Amino acid sequence: MSEEKKEKKALRKPVFMNISELEPESRKVYLISKVCEVKTVLEHTRPDGTKVKISEAKIADKSGSVTLTCRSDEHLAIVKQGADLIIRNATVRMYKGYIRLQVDKWGVIEEYDTKWGYAAPPEEKDLNLAKEADISAVEYEEVKEDEPKKSGES
Repeated sequence: MSEEKKEKKALRKPVFMNISELEPESRKVYLISKVCEVKTVLEHTRPDGTKVKISEAKIADKSGSVTLTCRSDEHLAIVKQGADLIIRNATVRMYKGYIRLQVDKWGVIEEYDTKWGYAAPPEEKDLNLAKEADISAVEYEEVKEDEPKKSGES
């Protein structure tokens, strides 16, 4: 083997964004935020006996707030009111025309820890205005582009 292959590439630090930068088609979302409130939206038992629990948490940073949808037990255990979170590789999903942030099997939600050297999460005093700037409260409308007319049609 050559010496070039033996050397490992250094991992890049993730680039974190602000909640106000989220758009309906956002992918690969990296955020540092604080959980403002958590509520259970659906608790249901399927016919095969498995239980389904979906919760929504309002998370905020200094720029705004968004609704985070939690579907797995691991996420529900971490996302508690007042917790500081690091969210990696999340995606924006539209639900009835509103933005929802979702972390699937490729993403990670973990509690903030200073060992990584990332920027500090927002303080409670900084979140008062951000809670009012909720991007999940803005309704988006799907706009369909006009289909080109076929020849012979007027």
